[in-house]
Amino acid sequence: MKTTFTYDHYADYAELTARLVYFSEHYPNYTRLTSLGKTPEGRNLWAMEVTDLRCGDFDEKPAQHIDGNTHAGEVTGSMAALHQLDVLLTGCEEPRIARLLQAYTFTFIPRISPDGAEVYLKTPDTLRSVNRPSGKAQSGVVRQDLDQDGVIRWMRIPDETGAWTADAEEPRLLRRRRPDETDGVFYTVMPEGLLQGESEDLLKAAPARWGLDFNRNYPCWWRPEQPGAGDYPLDNPETRAVAEFLIDHPNVGVMVTHHTSGGMILNPPGPFSEAEQDPLDRSIYHAIGALATEEMGYPLLNLYDGFHCTESDYAAGAGDDWAYLNRGIFAVTAELWDLQSRAGISVEEQLEPELSDAERLRQQKLTLAWIDAHCPQAWKPWTPLEHPQLGQVEIGGLDYKFTIQNCPPAYLREECEKATRFALRQVCLLPRVAIMRFQAQPLGHDFVKVTAEIVNRGYLPTWISRQRQAMKLTKPIQIELTGAEILQGQAQGEIEALEGYGQDQTELSFSGVYGQTAALRRKIEWIVRAPAGTRVQLNVRCAQAGQASASCVID
Repeated sequence: MKTTFTYDHYADYAELTARLVYFSEHYPNYTRLTSLGKTPEGRNLWAMEVTDLRCGDFDEKPAQHIDGNTHAGEVTGSMAALHQLDVLLTGCEEPRIARLLQAYTFTFIPRISPDGAEVYLKTPDTLRSVNRPSGKAQSGVVRQDLDQDGVIRWMRIPDETGAWTADAEEPRLLRRRRPDETDGVFYTVMPEGLLQGESEDLLKAAPARWGLDFNRNYPCWWRPEQPGAGDYPLDNPETRAVAEFLIDHPNVGVMVTHHTSGGMILNPPGPFSEAEQDPLDRSIYHAIGALATEEMGYPLLNLYDGFHCTESDYAAGAGDDWAYLNRGIFAVTAELWDLQSRAGISVEEQLEPELSDAERLRQQKLTLAWIDAHCPQAWKPWTPLEHPQLGQVEIGGLDYKFTIQNCPPAYLREECEKATRFALRQVCLLPRVAIMRFQAQPLGHDFVKVTAEIVNRGYLPTWISRQRQAMKLTKPIQIELTGAEILQGQAQGEIEALEGYGQDQTELSFSGVYGQTAALRRKIEWIVRAPAGTRVQLNVRCAQAGQASASCVID
């Protein structure tokens, strides 16, 4: 895929901003760059809209929304969003891309947490969404980069009462000590760091310094007791800005929110099983998932069913759930990058809720073997260190941030290209109103019969989803006829909705053809009075499905 910029490293805020400004300045006929506001640390929360403005304004076409970096450490997501934007603009004159830009609008919020991502990229720290205190006291072993190698790894402490020992087959890894194991070298394991607060007689890993989770902060089945949920829905300026942006863009019908990792596409609903979902919406989600699997090799999993959730234990307040359940947008979460699958561990094995110690060790061995073969620099051998509080310890293990949570940089472009290929197919599901036929038939004495056929060229219906209908957010198709005196029919009228070709119910088998086609077209007639040579204009517009116009001259 042709791009202007390279995708072999992770852009910090300054570089991300420079790329967006470049595109804004070099493609003024395609882009609108907007700051949705300032973060608490003064960074802009950038949004960019992209379309071919020669063929209609941003709000005059059906739209796809793309975002990334809801979680600060999932920086692959922001690079995937930038990559798709780059592909669209760099290739804007290529026939396929040009057609997409003529027909659709693309909206991007590439980095929802610029403050958090900056900490993640420029320090050894990890964090969920943003570097704002979440209220938990840091008592225990607080994660710090003691050996100053830029990575916070594991720390093992020699301890004859420790619960861990080196694995005989792969001594770089630790296995749990067996119940009857009395001879050997044993360890207590902790994250690399320093003791803070009262340690008493045991060691514990301190809670995360920053625990806020933007993906638990949306007003959709929000629960205050859920970790990271915040004080109330949308109390973070970043999530509030995202919600307001989507509310202000009713033409958004499909969406991809880029996260990491795991190599899967997650579809709402998250608070309940998809068995309880409207059957039509469920079938559309499965169709979207099939496209993702074809392009990315990643399976579709329902958020609730795929993660073995229960009525009391499910992810509440998620952004994709809010987009679908509250706004009727077909939103999916792309969990980009999956080292474990590359290492031979299936998604089902990764999601097993109760891994045995033996199975966990087996998976770690496969993972380490892949790292040895493809990015050996990510693993640090166990190295002695004199700890200021605990005495002699050893530091070692994996650079988790850029092997498992995100791609090693050498794999970044490949992952971005997969995400872009999928997104450029997903957008094609959107409904698009069109005028198939518009003609005038003279009846004599300046009386004229005007006929139009309005169609939906998209896979989705003009109402987008049953969920959007249930939330009463759908807008009808507006029709306006001008240029002549109307004697019969309305100058301004409405069509409630048109189905898309995805709602076709015909079945084809060797025994015959059954069922019915989708109701995706509507014929409208007027009787007007106008002399020969009069030009009659028809304008059709739908908030979710774009607009079309046509004219004809009366003979």
